[in-house]
Amino acid sequence: MTAGRDQLMCEVLPPAIEVMTAFGQSGDDPGFYWQAVQRVLADAHDGPPGADPVARLTFGLTALAGILLDDLSANSGRAPGQILADLHRRYLAV
Repeated sequence: MTAGRDQLMCEVLPPAIEVMTAFGQSGDDPGFYWQAVQRVLADAHDGPPGADPVARLTFGLTALAGILLDDLSANSGRAPGQILADLHRRYLAV
């Protein structure tokens, strides 16, 4: 990774991890997750001028998903495309 990319990841991953941790801990209370999303977005409004909080959270969640996909691929021996195809069939196929 480059220094610029490392810096960006250090900025966008913590809020994404916080939101996904709340998702994992929310159980039957989606309000807990929603409060975490609102808190992260509110905190991001206090960030650098011109930074779009929603875009930054989206980028962070996408980066986190990519990291987790790579890790799952490495640990399962399945290609990322296969994992995504399986997820599509399981959750989106009607």
